[in-house]
Amino acid sequence: MAKVEELTPQQLSETDLKPRGRVYPSPISWRDQFLYQLVLDRFSDDNENQRELFDHTNPAKFQVKDKADWMAAGTKFVGGTLRGIKSKLDYLQRLGVTTLWINPPWQQHSQLETYHSDRIQEFLDIDPHFGTRQDLRDLIDAAHDRRMYVILDVIYNQSADNWFNRDEVIAALARVYQYWIALSDCDGLRIDSLKHISPEDSRKFCTAIREYAESIGKENFLLTGEITSGSMASAYIDIIGRNLTAVLDIVQSPNELTAFARGLVHPKQFFDLYSEKNLAGEYRQVGIYHLSILDDGDMSFRANKQRFAAYSTVPNLYEQVAHAVGVQLTIPGIPVIYYGTEQAFDGNEGDHDYSIEGERFAENRYIREAMFGGAFGAFQTADCHFFNIDHPTYLRIAAIARIRNRHDKIGKALRRGHHYLRETSFHNSPFSIPGQGELVAWSQVLFDTEVLMVLNTNGLENRRAEVTVDTYTHPQDSIMTFLYKSDWSNADLRNPRQNQTVAVQHHDDGRATVEIDLPPSGMAILA
Repeated sequence: MAKVEELTPQQLSETDLKPRGRVYPSPISWRDQFLYQLVLDRFSDDNENQRELFDHTNPAKFQVKDKADWMAAGTKFVGGTLRGIKSKLDYLQRLGVTTLWINPPWQQHSQLETYHSDRIQEFLDIDPHFGTRQDLRDLIDAAHDRRMYVILDVIYNQSADNWFNRDEVIAALARVYQYWIALSDCDGLRIDSLKHISPEDSRKFCTAIREYAESIGKENFLLTGEITSGSMASAYIDIIGRNLTAVLDIVQSPNELTAFARGLVHPKQFFDLYSEKNLAGEYRQVGIYHLSILDDGDMSFRANKQRFAAYSTVPNLYEQVAHAVGVQLTIPGIPVIYYGTEQAFDGNEGDHDYSIEGERFAENRYIREAMFGGAFGAFQTADCHFFNIDHPTYLRIAAIARIRNRHDKIGKALRRGHHYLRETSFHNSPFSIPGQGELVAWSQVLFDTEVLMVLNTNGLENRRAEVTVDTYTHPQDSIMTFLYKSDWSNADLRNPRQNQTVAVQHHDDGRATVEIDLPPSGMAILA
């Protein structure tokens, strides 16, 4: 672990841009990564061993007695720390996460989204609520020891608004974050409020960051942010113009993914986002230009602040949540999971009690529940934690991520292959793209390797269908092996069966198919 200086520079001219200790190299491609976005104050305080584990089969056990206190706690610092994150690296790695995405540790970032800084100097130290500069470096070194990466949020727009000379602030902010790269050895930056910054300013800032990162040996430093544009095609133009690596794909995708995974829309409404019949689909197919989002800490893409699991009444909710993430892990793009999703958190602003607080206020608090418990735990609880490696959702996401992270052709096909939506037939109907609430299938194909995903989007009923696969990849007498099946036992989810197969059938018209039967909200992966 590298030692970093304790004293904070008082002026920008005092910042030392020489890397402290080793410089961890960038990944070859960010498509190979699985990102985990967390809110530092709400993730872990490293004291979970002093609290009981939440029992999802008995949610009333830790229910708060005074909802007013619980609501008020959500507007304050709850107690998460950098050391807390470090203590949970094993939990995250078991889940299959390869990259942590952390909100700014140097910014007074309350849940009311109040940014207290106008001066550059305030960006040069760690907020004491979260720990120390050494804690940040120790966390990133520990992640690198596990071959994991860390990206940090950058607050750009709010910092620059009060400056008269924008070129001056761009140069100053660039040096601030060059300093943090040197100090922390982080692997990327997510630029907050990028949509409010001109492409010219963004390009100047990103160019300065990228050049510095490359000069010290980080050849593929991630620079990403949110751009509000009508399509991924115009966003791609912004990527080039702003010198970004990729953008957060939040214009349309999260809501379409949510509706598809819940069986509420025709599958093509989601999969057409990847159609090569339009420019946006071509860019999504490539996979390196967009971060795939289901939930995040702002939910700006939703009419109301609510997680995917909110308001769901399906019996197999835990499987449905896991398989919404499973879709992200098995289509082109860089998948991002928002903390707590793996425990099926269902936070939403419907938790607000207007008899306690009469106005809509700080609604983001309800989608930023504390994983470690404290006074503002998820599901309106207190003093219990949620780091359950045996949770049904956690187990299934981990099992799917394990396939995606493989180093063989199967893993590479999932991460870098070409996406195809597959036709199906049920009850001897003609082969076609299935409708709303039916069994849906898609493939990732890389040269001679096909990985097939099948999802029952019906949350209430079983579904069986003949699913089309690539004829040339699967000649006569071929079989496909199940790599994942959501109704396996916990033991099989952790150590998949080696011998569960299905025969490939060849039809007179040249079509090749496999027959798949899945429970409500069930999913299977075959190769």
